[in-house]
Amino acid sequence: MSRLTEQDKQYLEALRASEFQAIDEFDKTILALTGGAFGVSFAFLKDIVAPGLIVNKGWLMTAWIAWCCALMANLTSFYFSHLAMRRAQREYRRGERDEAKLSGFFGTSVMWLNPSAGGLFIAGLICMSIFVTSNLRDSRANPPTSAAPAAATNAAPAAATSAAPAAATSAAPAAHTGTP
Repeated sequence: MSRLTEQDKQYLEALRASEFQAIDEFDKTILALTGGAFGVSFAFLKDIVAPGLIVNKGWLMTAWIAWCCALMANLTSFYFSHLAMRRAQREYRRGERDEAKLSGFFGTSVMWLNPSAGGLFIAGLICMSIFVTSNLRDSRANPPTSAAPAAATNAAPAAATSAAPAAATSAAPAAHTGTP
C-alpha cells in the first residue's frame, strides 16, 4: 500500500468535512420538511376538507405517525452523533488513534437513524398524498351541502308560516275597529 502524500491527506480531510456537512444539512432539511409537512396537513384539514366529509383517515394517521417517527429518529441522530464524537475524542486523547472513529453503539445508530428519518419522511409524504387525493376526489364527487343555505331555506317558510297567522289575526280586528 502506498504512502499518502500531504496533498492526499488534505484531500481526504476535505472529503470527510464535506461528508459531515452534507449529513448535517440532510438532518436539518428532514427536520424542517417534516415540521412543514405537519403544518400543511393541518391547514389542509382546516381549510380544504370539511370535518364531516373526511375519508380514509387511516392514511392521515399513518402519515402523522411516520412524520413523528422521522422527527424522533432525526433528533435522536443529532444527539447520538454528539455522543459518538465525544467517544472518538476520548479514544484519540488516550492514544487509541486507530479506534478513534465514529463507531460503537452511537456511531452505528447514527448510520441507521439518518436514512431511517429520510425514509419515514418519504413514507409520510406518500400516505399524505393518498389521503389528500382521496379526499379531493371524494369532495368533487360529492360536493358538500352547506348547512347555512339549508337552514335559511327552512327558516324562510317557517317565518312566513308563523307570520301569516299573526298578520291575519292582527288584520282582522283592525278591520272591525275602523267602522262604528
